[in-house]
Amino acid sequence: MSNKDLLPIALGKEKADLVFKNGKIIDVFNEQVIEEDLATSNGVIIGFGNYEGKEEIDLEGKFISPGFIDAHLHLESAMVTIEEFAKTVIPLGTLTLVADPHEIANVSGEVGIKYFLTIGNNLPWNFNLMIPSCVPVTPFDKSGSVLNAEKIKELIAEGSFFGLGEVMDYEGVLTGKDYIWDKIELMKNYFIDGHAPKLEGKFLNAYLLAGIMADHETTSPDEALEKVSKGMYIMVREGSVTRDLQSLLPAINDKNNCNFLFATDDKHPEDLLSEGHINFMIKKAIKLGMEPIRAIKLATLNAARSLGLHRLGGIAPGYKADFLIIDNLDDLNVLQVYKDGKKVAENGKALFQVDSNNFEKPTSIFHSVNIAPIKEEDFNIPKGKTYRVINMIQDQIITEEEFFSFPDSFEEERFIRYNINKIAVVERHKSTGKIGLGLIRGFGLEFGAIASSIAHDSHNIIVIGTNSRDMKMAIDKIAEIQGGIVIVNNKNIVDFINLPIGGLVSTDPIGKVSEKLQVLRKIAHDLGVKINSPFMTLAFMGLPVVPKLKITCDGLYDVENNTFVPLVVN
Repeated sequence: MSNKDLLPIALGKEKADLVFKNGKIIDVFNEQVIEEDLATSNGVIIGFGNYEGKEEIDLEGKFISPGFIDAHLHLESAMVTIEEFAKTVIPLGTLTLVADPHEIANVSGEVGIKYFLTIGNNLPWNFNLMIPSCVPVTPFDKSGSVLNAEKIKELIAEGSFFGLGEVMDYEGVLTGKDYIWDKIELMKNYFIDGHAPKLEGKFLNAYLLAGIMADHETTSPDEALEKVSKGMYIMVREGSVTRDLQSLLPAINDKNNCNFLFATDDKHPEDLLSEGHINFMIKKAIKLGMEPIRAIKLATLNAARSLGLHRLGGIAPGYKADFLIIDNLDDLNVLQVYKDGKKVAENGKALFQVDSNNFEKPTSIFHSVNIAPIKEEDFNIPKGKTYRVINMIQDQIITEEEFFSFPDSFEEERFIRYNINKIAVVERHKSTGKIGLGLIRGFGLEFGAIASSIAHDSHNIIVIGTNSRDMKMAIDKIAEIQGGIVIVNNKNIVDFINLPIGGLVSTDPIGKVSEKLQVLRKIAHDLGVKINSPFMTLAFMGLPVVPKLKITCDGLYDVENNTFVPLVVN
């Protein structure tokens, strides 16, 4: 049925499939509320006014909102299957998302991307999957796959993709490197997402010549205002580690608010369950002083228009019948969720089921940890006088570089006196035996070791510890269980979580995953860790495109100067 066939319904000559009576329609176009009936048929909104329906629902003064949109996220960060993630966020009102699968792609390439696309397209939401631009994130990084322009061209021919994932290698863009510009040119007619932390002035000008449209790495009002003035959309991010909503709100005003939208980027299961998803961002924005309808507008219409998602983001004739029933604008509780005019969630519960057994499980995804034999001495710090140290910043993935000289004799056991731990990255895709070794301040570990197969974005094994013995044991356990997070203390495996899908994702329900992570977090804190989100924060210490100093399996990397640097200075 075409919209032409719906004309008699719109004109009031025939009954609509479904009519909501006595509701308050949130008009994000004018930032107001309209108290009229809402009619839907054939999965689209017919209009509002005086309508009759084959089925009529009395909302008794409740609000009707457009479905929420997450403009940028990595599904893998939720650490549960896509179907489990959908069952979690759709009841919270998220009906549209733009997902960049560069985590699974860095592990298993095209196989992982197609696996995500197949599952995502079989769920009741608007699933928009990007083709990752950075696999690996930079040419020198050691990932499990390489996704060049030729492979991207093949993916475009085979599947339906939304755009090019965040262009993290801004150095490659600014210096005109063919390996990244070939991808950009190939995707120039698609949405191209950005990743431009602290880029300004002529560097930002040059970056934007690539046709990059948005950025989620903006952390200050001045940075946001410059980027907006140069045509960028700012994805205000509120994840588990990076929380920029409060700092960016002062940049949003009546003149420029249409250039701001919401994104979660990376959110852990505990926070999804305890806080929420995009609905949490709306409530937090309101609490911080933003008008409720404007906050909803950022999560709906602004996102749809910025991303080029037509017929989404508003309650209007001809738009998709994707909307929510909300109790009030203070509590913002999502009571019902409708996708294409059909109820898919109610009172926090999904009304749909997906059988994961219907999807093929590629071997390369479920057996992805391949390390060369390691020895305890591989994690011994070489003796020296002055060391280069990664200095962590609370609630940020940005780090600082520090030069540290031990005031007393060099002994590894003395590191914790200065809040310094050993950190290493072990290559886990090709069994090359490469191990990068460094020192890090601010994590706070006082005993044992923590290892994880989540280490953005190449996802080699990252380990932090107080001694070489426990670090080796933790890594060996990761290899044994084919991915996960492991905590070791005094030669004992204290606890672990198994993440068999690419070493990134569990097959358990989100509640069970959340409970296990809370247990692991408590253990980490009992061992002295000071970081609020220790495992996700640790994962970002291996990301060599976010300043200042990071670590890969080839060693310490100075992001700002685009070069590897030695651990021992003198």
